[in-house]
Formats: sequence, structure tokens, C-alpha cells
Amino acid sequence: MRKSSQVLMGAISLVAVTTGVQVGANAKGSSFGPGGSFPTTTGTPTSSPTKTPTGTPTTSPTVKPTKTPTTKPTTKPTKTPTPKPTQTTPSSTVSHESSPVYYRFGTVQLTVTKQGSQITDIVMNQAGASGGRAGAFPYLITLAKQAQSASFDTSMMGGATYTTNAFMQALGDALSQF
Repeated sequence: MRKSSQVLMGAISLVAVTTGVQVGANAKGSSFGPGGSFPTTTGTPTSSPTKTPTGTPTTSPTVKPTKTPTTKPTTKPTKTPTPKPTQTTPSSTVSHESSPVYYRFGTVQLTVTKQGSQITDIVMNQAGASGGRAGAFPYLITLAKQAQSASFDTSMMGGATYTTNAFMQALGDALSQF
């Protein structure tokens, strides 16, 4: 088959598929199947003639609107109970330091601060990483705060696998002390 014939057949196939998708999208679920009727696509709507009744016209009584009673506003303001302030005990802030984690490119040691059950701060005590790997620590701290745990998705990072693993190990050690 010639190249021009292949292109033409491809275009025709594409038009057929597109038309099929459009017809399928416009079809109603109850239009097809056993006992169902197939949709018709005529441009003008058809109307069936209606019969006009013959004989003597009947009159129906007219209904007069009734007045609804209106309520007068009260002159006394109603008291709304004011809620009593609840006394909350401030959550205590606790910090724990991880053991140093020695790995191929340096040492990682950090301090995790929690208020209640929320990680509020992570401070790098030792952030040794050679070859520019220390640039991963701010990103790792942000991910750990968002995840509120020592396990979080690092699939968007590349080139800092050992540093990431050391950070997660140190973070897990600090969190295990809570």
C-alpha cells in the first residue's frame, strides 16, 4: 500500500472513531437494548393534533386570595445564651535529639520538636554531606513536616539516596523517643 493511501485510510479511520465517540456520548442509556427504541435525529419536531372539546363550556369558580395574618414584631429583644469559654490546656512542647547517623557521605543528627502530636520543628544538628548533597536537607525537612512521620515520598528527589536514607533513619530515631 502506498504511503498516501495509508495516510488517507488513517484519516478516515480517525474520523470514524471520532464520530463513534460523539454518537456514543450523546446516546441515552435507556434508548438501546431489549424493548428500547432507537433515537431518531430529525431536524424538525413533530406534533400530534389535539382534540378540542365540544359542547357547552363549563365555568369554574374563581378563588379569591385570603389574607394571611401578619405577626407584629416583639418589642423585647430575645436573649441568646453566650457560650462560656472553654479552658484549653496548652500542649506541651517536647524536643528529642536523634543519635548521630554515620553514612557514606557524612553524618546526620537532628532534633525534632513536637507540640502535642504535631511535628513543629526539625533542626539539623549535624548535616554532613559532601558533593552538594546537603542541599537536600531543607527539602527533606519540609517533606517530613508535611507527612508528620519518618516515612514520606521522596520519589521526586534524585541523586541523594544515601543522604535521604540517613535523614529518615535519624528522624525515626528521634521520633521513637516520644
